[in-house]
Amino acid sequence: MATRRHRNSSEEWTHRLIGVLYSLLIVVGTGGGASLAQMPSQELKESHAFSEFTLRDPAKVMTAEACGECHALEYEVWEDTPHATGFKSLHRKASAETIAERMGFKLIKRESLCLKCHYTAKVEKEQLRAVSGVSCESCHGAGRDWIEVHNNYGPGADRTTETPEHRRLRVEQSREAGMRRPSEIYDTARSCYECHTVPEEELVNRGGHSTGSAGFELVERSQGDIRHNFLGSLTGGSRDNRPSSPERRRLLYLSGRLLDLEYSLRGMARATTDATYSKAMSRRVRNAMAEVRAMSVAVDLPALAAIVGDVRSASVTVGKSAELLALASSIGKRNRTLLEGQDGTQLAALDPLIAGEAPAADVLADEDEGELVIDADGNPVSTTASNSTAITTVSAGGGSAGQGGVPAVGEVKRSLRPRSSHATVGPNACSGCHGDQNAWWFDDPHFNSANRFFDRSPDAVRIARLYGIQIGAMTRGDSLCMDCHGSVVSGKERRDVLDGVGCESCHGAAADWLEPHKEGDESLGRKRPGFVAALQKGKKDLELLPTRATECASCHYITDPRLLSAGHPSGKDYDFAASVGKIRHWSRPLESASQLSQAYGAEVARRGPVPSVRLASLPEGASSVGGGGAAGNSGTGSSPSRRARNLAPRPRDPDGSARPIVSESLVDLGDLPPFPEIDNSMPVEEVLMLLRDRLEMLYERVVTEERP
Repeated sequence: MATRRHRNSSEEWTHRLIGVLYSLLIVVGTGGGASLAQMPSQELKESHAFSEFTLRDPAKVMTAEACGECHALEYEVWEDTPHATGFKSLHRKASAETIAERMGFKLIKRESLCLKCHYTAKVEKEQLRAVSGVSCESCHGAGRDWIEVHNNYGPGADRTTETPEHRRLRVEQSREAGMRRPSEIYDTARSCYECHTVPEEELVNRGGHSTGSAGFELVERSQGDIRHNFLGSLTGGSRDNRPSSPERRRLLYLSGRLLDLEYSLRGMARATTDATYSKAMSRRVRNAMAEVRAMSVAVDLPALAAIVGDVRSASVTVGKSAELLALASSIGKRNRTLLEGQDGTQLAALDPLIAGEAPAADVLADEDEGELVIDADGNPVSTTASNSTAITTVSAGGGSAGQGGVPAVGEVKRSLRPRSSHATVGPNACSGCHGDQNAWWFDDPHFNSANRFFDRSPDAVRIARLYGIQIGAMTRGDSLCMDCHGSVVSGKERRDVLDGVGCESCHGAAADWLEPHKEGDESLGRKRPGFVAALQKGKKDLELLPTRATECASCHYITDPRLLSAGHPSGKDYDFAASVGKIRHWSRPLESASQLSQAYGAEVARRGPVPSVRLASLPEGASSVGGGGAAGNSGTGSSPSRRARNLAPRPRDPDGSARPIVSESLVDLGDLPPFPEIDNSMPVEEVLMLLRDRLEMLYERVVTEERP
C-alpha cells in the first residue's frame, strides 16, 4: 500500500482549533438550535473558471489524502480500484492517445476534457492538472467548504457522543456547503451517471471515445470492487467492508435505474447531429426504459407508470434539447420524491430484477405454461420445456377443414447454435477500447436486428406463432429468435434483450476473456499474451477464415426443418463474400472474394443442403399481425410487459405533438376490413392485441377524416 501523507503536529492543532471554533459558533451564534448562515448552493459552487474541463471546482479540491486522514480503510480500498490506478495507466493506453490526438489535447492530464471524468484536478501554479484518478471528491463534492464541517462532532465529542441537534446541524451545513452525503442516494449516485453516460458529444463523434457504460447498474457497481462501507471503523467498531442491506439495495436499484434514464435523456439533449453519439444515447434511453418499465410491473408505484408514459409520449430525437432536458429534470424530481417516501421494506418485488431475473408478475413459468405448439388440427398443445433441446414433435398431417391451419413440422428448439460454457456481458463492455468498431456497429444492420421483434412485424409474428413461440416472448433472451437476432446477457435470459447482434454474437461470450485479452503489446499480433489467453477462455479466433465462415453460417444458413416450415428464409442465397466486405471493422487485409466464397462453401457443404419441408400456415382467421412496440414513437424500442402492456401511443404530428381527439361529426367507417375471426387456437393475449389493433385503426381513421 502506498504511504499516505499525514499532517504534522502544527497542522493537526490548527484543524482542531478550527473545529472548536466551529462548535462554539453553533452554540453561541445560533442559541443552540438555529441554523447557521446559508452557504452557496451546490449549483453555484460548481460554476468556476475551469468548468469546461472539470465537474468540480478545482480550487476547492482537498485530495483523497485529506479524506484518508479519518477514512483510512476507505482510502485503502480506493487505492486498489480502477478509479485510483487509472491515474498512472489511463493516459498510456493507445486508445487514450488516439482520442487525445483526434481532439487536439496536448496533455491528457492538463487542460483537457479527460479531466472531467477520469481524474481529480487542482489548480497548481496557475495551471489545471490532475492530482489523482477518480477520488472521494469526484462523487462526494469538492471538500474545501465542508470537510471540517463534516468532521466536527462538537466540543470534546466524537461520533458516538455527538448530540442529535449538533448532528442535524452538521449534516445540514455539510450538505449546504456542497457535500454529497452517502445517505442521500440520488445526489451521490448522480455523480456516477454524470460520467458513465459520457457527457461530451465531440469526444464520441470526433475522438472515438466509447459511448458510455450501458451496462452500468448501481447496485452491482456499488457492491463490487469500489465498495467502502467501513463506517463502523470510525467508532472503533467493525472493520468489515459490509455490503448494503437488502432494503438499501432496493433503493439503490430504484434510484439508479431512474438516474440511468434521466442522464440518458440529458445525453440525448446534448446531441446536435445524427451520428454515433445520438444513436448511442437513443439506445441508452431505450434500454433504460426497458428497465424502468420492468420496475413498474414489479412494484405498484404510480410515479414509475407516469415516467413511462411521459417518455413514451416524448420525441427522443436530435433537436429536442429543451423538451428532453425538461423531461430529465422531471424524472430527477420524481426520483428524489420516491426516495423520500421509501425505506426499501415495501420494494421486495424488485429483488428478482436486482438478481437479473424477470419481475415476479411477468415470469413465464415453464412448468405451467410451456411453449405454444399448434398440433395437426390447428389446436394449441401445451408442452413442458425441461431443457434447451427438443421439446416435442408435431405431426406432419394437414390441418382440419374446419380450422384450415397447417402446422409446422419438426422439433421445437430453444437454440440453433451451440451454447457457450462462458458467460456473456453485453456489447457495451467492448466499446471502451474499440471506439471505432462501436461507431461502425451503430450504423450496421446488426445493431437493429432485434427491432423487427420489438416492432412486431407481421413476418416475425407469423413465424413465431407457427414455430410455437408466444408473441410476448419473442424478445426474451431465452427465445429461439434472440439466439440469432439479439445479444443475450447471461443471468438475464428471462428478460427482454437490449441489443441486436453484438460483439459476443461473433467473437464469443466474453466474461472470462474480456480482461485477459487486453494484455500485451499489439505489435506482437497473434503471439500477444492477451490474444493467446483469450482463445483459451472462449474467444473465437475470427482471424481464421473457416471460423468466420462457421460463425456467419450459424445464423445466415438455416437448416432447421421446423423454422423453415414456419416460413423463415433459409439463407441459401446468402453472399458471404459480399457481406464480409460490408461488415469489415478490422485493420488486417480482407481475403479475396474467391477465398471467402470457398471457405463459406466448405461450411455449407459440412452443414448439408437446406431440407425440403411443407410450408405451414396459420388457422383461418388467425391474425399474424402483432401490435406496434414503443420504438416507433420515442426510440425506446423495448416491448412492454405482457401483463402491463399499455396501448400504443396516440398518433403524433411531425413536430411531436399528440393529435387531438375530435368527435364533432360522424365518420364513414364502412370501408374498414372485416374483423378477423377468432378461433379456439388463439391465445387470449393475441385476441386482446387484435382488439387493440382495431381500436388503433378506428382512431387513425377518425383523426384522418376529421383533421382540418
